Amino acid sequence: MIANLLNTLLGLWLVYVSVLDPDWAAAGIWKLPLAGVLVLALALWARASDHRKWQSAINLVLGALLLVLAGLHWRNAAPPLLMFWGVFWPGVLVAVFALWAALYRPAPGAAARVTQAGQPTQR
Repeated sequence: MIANLLNTLLGLWLVYVSVLDPDWAAAGIWKLPLAGVLVLALALWARASDHRKWQSAINLVLGALLLVLAGLHWRNAAPPLLMFWGVFWPGVLVAVFALWAALYRPAPGAAARVTQAGQPTQR
């Protein structure tokens, strides 16, 4: 849960810097790869305590996407518009999915009320 909350804050921070400081990623070559590695590390840490693993799996993909974008930027192959949207959307999605995973806790015994066919049982 702590890892998901930290990943939520990191995602919000990525959105903040992409909107209010668009030159952030271009200012230092190490900033965007560090953000990608942090998203990856926090998603791996969160995976151990998540009830559903798909949110952290998506965050792993988004962290890898940030690393690819950082590689493109390092090779001077990423235009400023791609840098903006490439930091903005992963930031939004990381924050949403990490917060979703942090807040989602199924009701106790909910899994026991589901039949083999996947349909909820009648009470």
